[in-house]
Amino acid sequence: MPLVGLVLAVMMAMMTGGPASASDPLRLKEGFRLLKLTPYMRALESGGHVFAVQNGSSQDLHLVLHRPPQNDLAIALGLQPASGPVLRLFSSDDREFASAPGASEKLRFNIPAEQVQTFFLPQSADVASVDFYLWSPEALASHESNRQTFHSTVLLLLMLLLLLAIGVGIMRRSRRAAYAVVMAVGLMVLLSSLWMRDILPDNPQFEWLLVNRLDSIRAALAIGVAMSLVAHLNLMAQQIVNRNYWTRVIIVSDMVLVAFGVFWIWQIYAPDFAGLISAELNEIALAMTCGTVLMGAIFVPDRRRA
Repeated sequence: MPLVGLVLAVMMAMMTGGPASASDPLRLKEGFRLLKLTPYMRALESGGHVFAVQNGSSQDLHLVLHRPPQNDLAIALGLQPASGPVLRLFSSDDREFASAPGASEKLRFNIPAEQVQTFFLPQSADVASVDFYLWSPEALASHESNRQTFHSTVLLLLMLLLLLAIGVGIMRRSRRAAYAVVMAVGLMVLLSSLWMRDILPDNPQFEWLLVNRLDSIRAALAIGVAMSLVAHLNLMAQQIVNRNYWTRVIIVSDMVLVAFGVFWIWQIYAPDFAGLISAELNEIALAMTCGTVLMGAIFVPDRRRA
């Protein structure tokens, strides 16, 4: 550790004595909320990245280093590792910071009042493919609270649509509406599993749900895909009532589902392609697909009046 501090101190002296570079100190004060850190980081030939921060306030500055969340669906399908590398940060005053267990995307650290410190991020944190952000703890907590509220509201609205679709399907005795409801249930379980860590409180009684989250993602995806195939095959192979209506419903839902696939694949190869909302776009498209299918079941024409 002393050796690391010595190396960082030398690097700091070299950087502050030369022309402006990507690793010049960032001057942060009280009231700081959010900053995209990646442009201010400098890669080292030996591996890893460095950045420098100056605390311009008279109090200790508490910060959170944050990287975008992992793509849980890609993890469930085996396309990405189950957990990202643990974030570690070494400061020029011989301190070491590490992310907490189970929260490898966040690392909390602090800078003493009116000091300039250089930080070394080891090579295990792949800055080349992932953008990093600096948050104040209060701003990050507010952001996470807003995410939780948004996710909970969307799931509540979808649940209300699901109950309404079930009631309409029973009254109108529509088998195609039943297919749509089953498909929507699969998509809702998938969406709930993807958002589970955001909407469930930090309570041991929900631990078993989090442990089996990836299994529920796989099962829900299988149900959604199977019912989508059933809907397409029925539309092509059978003469069904309200054929034109269901054709329009399937076309619209397919368009939104394609958008989901595009955003999902995009996030795998470019996790920060749209900034902070990158991880949300594919999930929003999935919610819209579910809503489209449920609305189709709700507004199905009454064949008894045809």
